[in-house]
Amino acid sequence: MTTKIYSFLFLPMIFFAACGPKNEPASEQPEEENNEIVLDQKVAADNDIVSGQASMQTFTGVVKANGLLKVLPQGEASVASPMGANIKRILVKEGQAVTKGQVLAVLSHPDLLDLQSRYLAASSRLTYVSSEYQRQRQLYAQKIGTGKDFQQIASEYRQLQGEVRVTARQLALLGINPAAIRKGATVTTIAVKSPISGTVETVNAQLGQYADPQSALFTIINSSHVYADVLVYENDLAKVRVGAPVTVSSSTLAGKTRGSVTSVGRMFDGQNRAVHVRIALGAHQGAWVPGAYVTANISYGGVRRLAVPSEAVATDGDRSYVFLAAKKQGKAVFTPLQVKTGQTANGFVEIASGLAPQREIALSGAYILMSQWKKADAEQ
Repeated sequence: MTTKIYSFLFLPMIFFAACGPKNEPASEQPEEENNEIVLDQKVAADNDIVSGQASMQTFTGVVKANGLLKVLPQGEASVASPMGANIKRILVKEGQAVTKGQVLAVLSHPDLLDLQSRYLAASSRLTYVSSEYQRQRQLYAQKIGTGKDFQQIASEYRQLQGEVRVTARQLALLGINPAAIRKGATVTTIAVKSPISGTVETVNAQLGQYADPQSALFTIINSSHVYADVLVYENDLAKVRVGAPVTVSSSTLAGKTRGSVTSVGRMFDGQNRAVHVRIALGAHQGAWVPGAYVTANISYGGVRRLAVPSEAVATDGDRSYVFLAAKKQGKAVFTPLQVKTGQTANGFVEIASGLAPQREIALSGAYILMSQWKKADAEQ
């Protein structure tokens, strides 16, 4: 066997030599080219290259699910006129931020004056009938008045009470103070106000238009109430629990945030054999748009997997390598071994296949060894 010697800026001396095939455990992949990287023990120590075995580490399992961003019911409002009326002024535009109670439009209609007139008439009449009712009740109690007179005034009194109560409620729903009406402050317009804070998504109103109470004039969206609704398939359903941490990402919006599962559906969605899982989003969700597609990584449990420190793995394109470690004639010898990696967590990389647990490997300096291996190949 002939040993070749190379000099490098960061290493005093490195030897590369060919070696014959080794008998590795069946779980390992064949070694990529039988090139050995030979270092002095001191050189390896100076470059913080230490050897050891892979260890068992705990990794959290992940269920991947896709879905859409949606708005909670209390985060979306369709705003209509409280009564049939004509639009006199529009005070907002699409895309404008509004606060709860802010006036969106001003309306007017003759029926508004008619309602106030009926309230005033009933209120005034009730004042007189109330006095007469009290008088007739006393006379009836003293057996002076007739029962017929008392029953008639009592019926009118209760009827007027109901009419005043109903018309007062109608005025209050329109934002009009009944007490102000009794003082003579007649109102000719009413305001359409936003029931929530948010952004004006649509404006379906025009000046002079007759606003039907059944038709929405404005749509308000509060994006702070956005949540993710994803589909989890039957084979993963048992892994998902309420409260489980989730990472939600959106390629559409180029964003990512953390959240947690708030509810798991109890009914399969159509023929998908999947259930709806709802996820409350954490910080920064305010910039996300309802209807955008998202991907959720839902964490579950903890699984033990063979793993190595992240410094022990080097990648070359779509391939990952660790370096088997051995000692020969006082030298540190490293051999590249292709492996398949899995999850990454807490500074460790899961080794899904390609490495037997008992093998000695370089636990650090993988990219140093990779660069020397590649440089040696280029020089041959």
